[in-house]
Amino acid sequence: MRTVLDKLYFFSGALSGLCIVAICVVILARVIGRWFSIEIPSSDDFAGFLLAAASFLGLAYTFRSGDHIRVNLFISRLPASLNRWIERFILIIGSILIIYLTWQLALLALESHEYNDLSSGYIPVPLWIVQLPLGIGMVTFSIAILDQIFCHLFFGQMLPKSEEEALADSQQIDITTPDSLNTERQ
Repeated sequence: MRTVLDKLYFFSGALSGLCIVAICVVILARVIGRWFSIEIPSSDDFAGFLLAAASFLGLAYTFRSGDHIRVNLFISRLPASLNRWIERFILIIGSILIIYLTWQLALLALESHEYNDLSSGYIPVPLWIVQLPLGIGMVTFSIAILDQIFCHLFFGQMLPKSEEEALADSQQIDITTPDSLNTERQ
């Protein structure tokens, strides 16, 4: 099961990366088109749609990699047992909010499909097509956070750390105060 979930998160991250590449292609086509007086219709709209898709599709992968921005200044100072309980509480509250957002995005896409909503621009695009990657990204993110809750509760696995946090922990560097940086340099 772990392999399947990790592949799901990686695939979602890869799709996010492809959306970023597609943004570059759209913008490059627009720039080159200007040189030859060719207008690329709705290129701004498509770049925006791809940016939203990239942002939401990358959520699960970055969460499982420990690359989400977290402010752990307060909880990093607490004892390990208390830290564990606070992480559980945060994960549960976060999962409730994320599942609610996932539900609302799914309803939004369904409503856009039912009412045949179209984007405004030179090229009208059905909005449900634009909103579908957002919903897929949030479903994947919901799975990732529920997976983390399960691993945290039953196997004691803490939240993943970023490379910087892991490096600071391995070298026992205090990254929270400016004085600690001066002592490390000397």
